[in-house]
Amino acid sequence: METATSTPGTFSKDCYDKANEAFTNENFRKAIEMYGEALAHDPFNVDYLCARAHAHIKIDEFENAKADANKAIDVALKDETDRWKNSVSRAFLRSGIASFNLGRYSEAKNCFLKGQQHQDEMGIKQWITWCDEKMEKLGIKTGEGQETQLKSNNSTVEPQKTQVPIKNDEKTEATNNISTVIEEISSLHMPTPKIKHDWYQTETQVVIEVRIKGLKPDEIKIEIETTSVSVTAKLPASSTSAGGNSDYSLELDLAHPVITAESTYKVLSTKLEIKLKKQDGMRWETLEGRGEAPTISSIPATVLNPQQPAANPSAKGKNWDRIAVDIEKELEKDKPEGEAALNDMFQKIYGNADDSTKRAMNKSFQESGGTVLSTNWADIGKQKTEIKPPDGMEHKKWD
Repeated sequence: METATSTPGTFSKDCYDKANEAFTNENFRKAIEMYGEALAHDPFNVDYLCARAHAHIKIDEFENAKADANKAIDVALKDETDRWKNSVSRAFLRSGIASFNLGRYSEAKNCFLKGQQHQDEMGIKQWITWCDEKMEKLGIKTGEGQETQLKSNNSTVEPQKTQVPIKNDEKTEATNNISTVIEEISSLHMPTPKIKHDWYQTETQVVIEVRIKGLKPDEIKIEIETTSVSVTAKLPASSTSAGGNSDYSLELDLAHPVITAESTYKVLSTKLEIKLKKQDGMRWETLEGRGEAPTISSIPATVLNPQQPAANPSAKGKNWDRIAVDIEKELEKDKPEGEAALNDMFQKIYGNADDSTKRAMNKSFQESGGTVLSTNWADIGKQKTEIKPPDGMEHKKWD
């Protein structure tokens, strides 16, 4: 729903972004719906029309794709500015692909050739080659405009009106070829094989895997541009439902730019592997998008300025280091004084003394009646320690 503060431009852009996201997730019906929402607010946007045409092609709705692509061409060619200069070729490409899948090969080739005049869109040359192959197979001469048109149910063949008169011998040849055309009807409609492609990434590369067995390197054409990849290949007989040759096409508009000179591909026995070198070592959220540089998410404030944890906290949150400091302060306040302090000092001396010192202290203290305390065993050990009362006092024996 559009909010009161949004404008038609921002609303259509939001719808377009959501449509692209649905397209990337291969939800093409949802993508078509959201492209329609965007076009409802911006009906002459060539990019939106081309995108919806692409989504229609993905689900084989070629008439709808043709209509969107042709409208995009009409709008772009009538625009007097350069706004759609880089989109005209893509519109012709979408229109040509739709015509090709409808069996109108001469019309398709004409679209591709006109698209080339504006810009050599990726893959367009290969489509021209395919048109030539189909037209040669049907005996359609370039420029005549005579084509085999396939109905939507692929059950009938209807000659299209010609713009140039056809000679009698050519009419006879076309008539003789009708039965052959009917037999080959399934191969004329080029349904893109439902072949899935997967991708994954490393810190420096994006790797795309197309799982097709038995591909021949000389029958594969891969074009890697800064923001797109185009793959065209001849499928082996084992990969086609009809048992004959068919064509595979994959067009990807990449989410972010890549370095083409350092990107490579390899044809293996079980798959085609394409390695794209990232321009930036950022993580890709999706494979397809608009080729924009990846955005750098801001670093959370909690990472830049982390709170210093309390030193050695316990599971219950108590700071034992702090508690130890407080205990020491309390002990400082309760230091002993006078005789208690003297006894405390003697206890510390005795506790840290060696055996000879302890003997000297014990002997001198006992023999002197507590009036002498010596730590020199060399002197005390030789003789009995005399009693030496403090000054002003005398020693008396008690009975």
